[in-house]
Formats: sequence, structure tokens, C-alpha cells
Amino acid sequence: MALSLRVLALTASNPEKHYTWRLRVELLLPHLQSRHISVDTCRLPRERRQRYALFETLRGFDVVWIHRALLWPSELRRLRNVARHMVLDIDDPVCYSSSNLGNFSLPRCLKFRATARYCDAVFAASDGLVRLAAAHNRNAFLLPLCAEPARYTMQVRPRLSGEPLRLLWLGGKSTFKYLEHVRPQLEGVGKECPQAELVVVAHSRFSLTSMPVSNFPWNPENEREQLARCHVGLVPMASDRWTQAKAALKPLQYLASGMPFIGSRIGINVRLADDGRNGLLANDTAEWIVAVRRLHRDEILRQQMGRAGIDYIRRHHAPEVLADKMAEILHSLPRPAAAA
Repeated sequence: MALSLRVLALTASNPEKHYTWRLRVELLLPHLQSRHISVDTCRLPRERRQRYALFETLRGFDVVWIHRALLWPSELRRLRNVARHMVLDIDDPVCYSSSNLGNFSLPRCLKFRATARYCDAVFAASDGLVRLAAAHNRNAFLLPLCAEPARYTMQVRPRLSGEPLRLLWLGGKSTFKYLEHVRPQLEGVGKECPQAELVVVAHSRFSLTSMPVSNFPWNPENEREQLARCHVGLVPMASDRWTQAKAALKPLQYLASGMPFIGSRIGINVRLADDGRNGLLANDTAEWIVAVRRLHRDEILRQQMGRAGIDYIRRHHAPEVLADKMAEILHSLPRPAAAA
């Protein structure tokens, strides 16, 4: 039997407002408990003096699990002195900025490098994040986002005869620019695929001249209803440092709702498409038209991809699967000889 571990999950974010806390930490807690890992949670204070005081209380924990927080070397030395083990958990390229020109942020880069080097391991939610972390820590592990299967239908809904092919885009204020990025491609789809219509659940309205668009303000109810009635999810992205490394929740929501997705050939989309089993990748207008036509004309294929996506979620993104992998890593953590 594995020895019991006592872990402190430490975050700089507000757990009530930052949804990735739920996906990276909260949903795994009961499953970790059954694997001999008890987890306490704590929010990292803003003031350095308060942080140092908190660090002094952590001597009884086997592992400090740092969720998205980046620390300066002076803070890391204090924490390293009391922590038996430290792990960093990232689901975004926190060393970059999502809005700055070129995505570059010197303070973030410096803190990310230091935090990754001082930790015993890094849990990264995408291949791109693993590569970023591996430059500073040889123990960088892929630990994907949890998809919270119980929240979604996990069923394929057949498209009825004569029913339009509903293309769904879900997103927030920060990702609306990616929908705008593929406006020319969607206009092309509308001209060549008159049976398609776009459904947008967002904080802003979107319109096309060549395709009907139904806009719904984002709220949990509208998101749930449209995930249950649409047929294909859309995951457009622009190509930059941020998108090449970030994890993405939206394609997981589509797959867990029994629908394949069409997405840009960038970053996490490539892994989640699984060589065309769960999704189709498209960049230029011609590729988008081919992808939409294929799923419109072949309902059997669309449903087959929907079932494959559900199976993919169960095998790779269910909380019990992720807890198994995390527990294995935590129970075998090495202690570095020295922090560089």
C-alpha cells in the first residue's frame, strides 16, 4: 500500500472566479483522497510578508502543489526551505502574456523560469506547456485538463432529416478575437454550404453575410442548451506563442457533448483531433469548406467521430484518470540536488 501524503494546493487566483482551479484541483480532490493523498487548499497572499508567514506554517506538508502562481527566487528559497516537495501546475503559458505584442513579458518569463527550476516537477496541461517547462525542469509531465464528464451529455445526438448542420462557437471576451480571425473562412463556408448555420454563445454578437447566425448571451443555461442541440463545435485560433502552448476547454466541452470539432491546426487542437478521429483541422477557407461539407454529407461519420470523442474524454480527461496519473507522480517525487 502506498504511503499517505499530505498536500497543500496553493493558488494566487480566486478559486470562486477562476474555473481552471476547479478543473485542475477541485475535481481531483475526492479521487486523490481514495489514493492516499489528502489535500488542503490555500490562497497565496499578495503581500510578500504575509507570504513568508504562510510559508512557515507549511512544514507539516509532504508536497506544496502550486497552481498557476509564479514566484520570485527570494520567495522560492523561503518556500523551498520548508517544503519537502514542490510541484508547479500550469494550464496556460504563464510565462507569456495573452495580449502583449509578441506575447512577451520579461517579469513573467523570469518568474516562470525560477519557479519551474525550484520545483521537483511540473504538471502541464498541453504538449506545448510540457516543452516550455522541460527547458527548466527535467520532470515535466503532461497532465491534461479535466473535462468534468458528469456535466455534459456524453451522448451523440443524431441530426434529423432536413435539419441544418449547426456549427457551435462558445467563448468569452478574451477569445472572441479568434472567431473574428476566421470570419473570411466562415463567409466562404456560408457560400458553399447553404445547409450550415452558426450558433454563437458569447458576450458579444457576431454576424455573417453568407450564413445565418443565432446569437445567445453566454450563461451556463444557454451553454448547456446549445451544446445539447448543435452538431459540430468550432475551435478557431490565431497562431502565436500563447495559442501554440495553451490548453483549451472548449474542444473538451464539444467532445463531451458528443460532437466532433473543426479547429485551426494549432497547439492543443492537433492532439485533441487525434488524427481525424475526434476533429478535423483547417486553416484556409478551402480546408474549412471541405471539413464542413464532409460532416454535413456524412452523418454516419459525424456520429462515429462523436462517439470517438466521448471515448477519448473518458480515457484521457476524466477526473479519476487524471488523479491516477497525478498520484503516481506524487508518490515517486524526486528531490532535486539543488535549485539552479
